Amino acid sequence: MPADKTLRFGDFRLDPGRLSLAGPTGERALRPKAFDVLLYLVRHRDRVVSKDELMQAVWPNVFVTENSLVQCISDIRAALGEGGADIVKTVARRGYRFAAPVSDEEPPPTVSPEPGPLQAVSAPRQRLPFVVACISIALFLAVTGGGWWWMSRYDVASREALATAQNRLSIAVLPLTAVDGSVDSYLADGLGEDIISALARFADLKVLSPATVAAYKGRTPTREEVARDLGVRYLADGSLRRVGSRLRIAMRLSDAHDGTLVWAEQYNVEADQLIAVEGDILRAITGALAMRVTSLEQARIAARPPASLEAYDLVLRGRDLLSRLTRSATSNARLAFERAIELDPNYGPAYVGLGRADFLAVTVGWTSDPAGTLRRAETRAREAIALDEFNPAAYTLLGTVHTRLGEYDRAIEMLRHALSLNPNNPDTHAGLGDALLWNGEIDEALRALEIANQLNPRLPSHDLFNLGAAYFLAGQTGQAAKVFERTVARQDGNPFIYAMLAAIYVDAGRAEDARRAAAEARRQNPLFDLDSFGTLFRNPAHRDRIIAALHRAGF
Repeated sequence: MPADKTLRFGDFRLDPGRLSLAGPTGERALRPKAFDVLLYLVRHRDRVVSKDELMQAVWPNVFVTENSLVQCISDIRAALGEGGADIVKTVARRGYRFAAPVSDEEPPPTVSPEPGPLQAVSAPRQRLPFVVACISIALFLAVTGGGWWWMSRYDVASREALATAQNRLSIAVLPLTAVDGSVDSYLADGLGEDIISALARFADLKVLSPATVAAYKGRTPTREEVARDLGVRYLADGSLRRVGSRLRIAMRLSDAHDGTLVWAEQYNVEADQLIAVEGDILRAITGALAMRVTSLEQARIAARPPASLEAYDLVLRGRDLLSRLTRSATSNARLAFERAIELDPNYGPAYVGLGRADFLAVTVGWTSDPAGTLRRAETRAREAIALDEFNPAAYTLLGTVHTRLGEYDRAIEMLRHALSLNPNNPDTHAGLGDALLWNGEIDEALRALEIANQLNPRLPSHDLFNLGAAYFLAGQTGQAAKVFERTVARQDGNPFIYAMLAAIYVDAGRAEDARRAAAEARRQNPLFDLDSFGTLFRNPAHRDRIIAALHRAGF
């Protein structure tokens, strides 16, 4: 059957070219994956399609549970109305069968352009007037000489030039300001981080990480200062203020080079509407930037929101508590995530938070059962993925757990998939570098860790340890020394950092520096033991090289 033909069954038309399902009353909303499942069933309507075949066809090379497929089937039947279960039949213990007669037709001639970026996602929006978004886009297109929809009028060279320009789009979302102390700072921080996370899922848009922009929290830097320090094209900033029972959220987007205001909007909403407003802010910013938003990227953005503001608030509190890296704060974070799950069992970020709490307990030695705790963190990550297959944080957690368990191949697969969903997350790049390092892929590990370092100048000490070790194993002892010295300079040193410094100094012939570093390592940990040092390396030669240098340093 030709791939571009519109398929008819009953009162419905399935258009593969436009990714649309239309019924007697107009188009029916279907998420991209649900549409793909329906199209596959229609094209294989003469037989029963097994669940495994469907999952492999619709989610190739991606880990998803059967729940994702079941949800798609449920969405399809809902879109088809009362007869949905008779059209898409379940065949017990085998799979599904499309039971309606199907005919096909040639695609209709193109009469008008396809909808623009904002129209392609035009679900009902209660707070952001559609006309405001359209005006924002129109103004932006007028200033830049046209948007991506004008590309049909360009020749091939012009299209390539425009595509190159779009690939250079970059944005920094500065920390949101909690005005007059009327809103807790963690709420402003959490909202800002969620906007960054959602924007970062666009492959063509470079978005600075929350850690990179954190230095501007509580400050009012000039545009010139921010543009110079961060090197981005656009700046987004905003504020939150509580007025009675309502939240007032002001957001604006400006050109970092000349200060031109590209877009601005203010939201006055009841507190329990905050979650919905997040989506409006995101779509308005990307609309003003005239981003080409594909249906897949929209599905990535449209992660299932929590059922209540309280669940969302608890997750934000939990994240803030985890960042404090204390045992009591982590315990309280766990309680917050567990309560969020009680309130909304379908909220994926709560499961990710709970898994991160377990993972942290293992890394800092707060559990007597590290293997069991890691498996529990793995379960939390998989539960989050089952609820939202486009959740990059869940895949990152799953990958880091696999690394800790020594399952490097699986870890690398999960972390690379997380980066396909969000290419701008420094934690994911660092996690991938970690797995690649222990797996023996030193050059690839260096690339991943260097990207993480660029995205987050405040990488935690364990990631800097991996970066320095990778430089050392790659023969770049000068670079390795700089990384470890930088860690020590910011007072993040630990016995392992000083031990590696001693090994590097010995390798470079700096005997006195090596002696001092080794003495500090022993001072911090008098029981420092080489037998367990570097045991994660899959390639024994990598561990042997480090151990030999440590022996020369006096360990």
